[in-house]
Amino acid sequence: MEELNIEQRLVKKGIISQQQLQALRLEQERSSISLVKAIRRLDFVPEEILIEFLADTLHLARFSLINFLPSSEVFALLPAEFCHQNKVIPIFKEGNELAVGVLDPLDTSLLEELRFRTGLFIRAYLVKEEELNNILIQYYDTRRPKAVPTSLVEEQIREEGIKPSAIEAVNLLLIQAIKVNASDIHIEPQEETMRLRLRIDGVLKEISPPQAGLYNAFISRIKIMANLDIAERRIPQDGRFTFNAGDEAMDVRVSVIPTIQGESIVLRLLRQNVDILTLPELGMSKKNLDKYIQFIQRPSGIILITGPTGSGKTTTLYASLLTLKTVEKNIITIEDPVEYRLDFCRQIQVNPKVNLTFATGLRSILRHDPNIIMVGEIRDLETATIAIQAALTGHLVFSTLHTNDAASAIVRLIDMGIEPFLIASCLNGVVAQRLIRILCPKCKKPYQESVDHPMPWSIPEAFYNKEKPGIYQAQGCQDCLNTSFSGRIGIFEIMEVTPSIGRMTVEKASSEEIVGFCRKQGMKFLYDDGWQKVLSGTTTPQELLRVLGVTA
Repeated sequence: MEELNIEQRLVKKGIISQQQLQALRLEQERSSISLVKAIRRLDFVPEEILIEFLADTLHLARFSLINFLPSSEVFALLPAEFCHQNKVIPIFKEGNELAVGVLDPLDTSLLEELRFRTGLFIRAYLVKEEELNNILIQYYDTRRPKAVPTSLVEEQIREEGIKPSAIEAVNLLLIQAIKVNASDIHIEPQEETMRLRLRIDGVLKEISPPQAGLYNAFISRIKIMANLDIAERRIPQDGRFTFNAGDEAMDVRVSVIPTIQGESIVLRLLRQNVDILTLPELGMSKKNLDKYIQFIQRPSGIILITGPTGSGKTTTLYASLLTLKTVEKNIITIEDPVEYRLDFCRQIQVNPKVNLTFATGLRSILRHDPNIIMVGEIRDLETATIAIQAALTGHLVFSTLHTNDAASAIVRLIDMGIEPFLIASCLNGVVAQRLIRILCPKCKKPYQESVDHPMPWSIPEAFYNKEKPGIYQAQGCQDCLNTSFSGRIGIFEIMEVTPSIGRMTVEKASSEEIVGFCRKQGMKFLYDDGWQKVLSGTTTPQELLRVLGVTA
């Protein structure tokens, strides 16, 4: 329920006056706090009356902490410092739900933070402040949650002088990121503290940082885990470590760069035991899937996957290899880095320190009698030339390029220095892709257009029909951490290099000319595939425009 409605009810019931309401609003604006916090701070309403009002208005239960005996297992879910700072207490856990005692049920950011930290659904109970403080003092000062052990020896940590609270904070951050399926952790220095952000479904979301005094110890702890020099703060450093969270092992890549504010760190989280998606699970339409399978099943040639960083190119490559794996085929990959381990092929990790590059590794792969080769990325002329030669000599080659669309891949290869007739001879097809977030199935609802709230976008004419379009809008709920989305799916454009496109390649046609020709032939582009997913209720127009950055 909105605070405005609660304000009106408080006045209507005679709990506060209009003058007190004005004072509360000023305090809220001055201190950036919720209505309940302002009431408590100005002491306008006796606590018992306030709790009774909130319980009745918000339909929340009360919980008495008198004679409450906490469980050490439940208390271990939240650190003591966090509970003291936010005035919250974990009460009990049932299945995937955690009951917590709070003073301010209108503090949605706290409830969301609890969901992030624990990975559990949160059920809030109203408690008295004095009883909550007694529990915090009695138990949380002496029964701090234990840090989750890692593979590092604690003797090294003690030698480096890392505070136990920093060890606990880093472990908690990693566990929290794993629970919400984050792909990256950003640790950024600021003047008085640090900023923590998690990349979830491709979007960064800020979370509460540890106390300001822990910054240096926090950074040192991560450096030790990644086997980096903690005394070196002038140059970038890269490392990695393995973190065990229960039964799940996580490979963590660490990148440290010096900034004028201090050292900034990004952690890339890679699950070791992950199920590789199959091609039908990527989100291709039936027409696109049939076309793609048709040209990856050719015995030789090159298939290129294009898109920016983080668009799911590697996932598509792995799914393609999974489709083609048989005992009769020898599959070898060279990657930078090897993101997931595949048991049906041999994988090579690029290592420039020993001159193992994409080009040198690809030459060696050709001497190992491969049927299928995957090159993580074509970055230069040398790698592109060897890949072309491999395709011309009877191998099926998969690789990636950083281009915005499928047609631009041909122009990019020509710009690298590859002869157009070679491209036309061996390029089977190009896939351009992006990842868009999927609407949360629990809270999405049909878009309600009205005179006051018209649609801020128009449906492309090609997709408009007489029936009501199935457009849904984001809401946000506890299941999706109030993000309105849950998971991601691909949108694709798949360009088969037909003889006609081959002739255009030899003639060095521009990407615009190739796009125009493909459109006349009925090819569906990223925007078309995206709108199909919008009208099927999978995502929203706003999400599609966020990812593609186009309006038509």
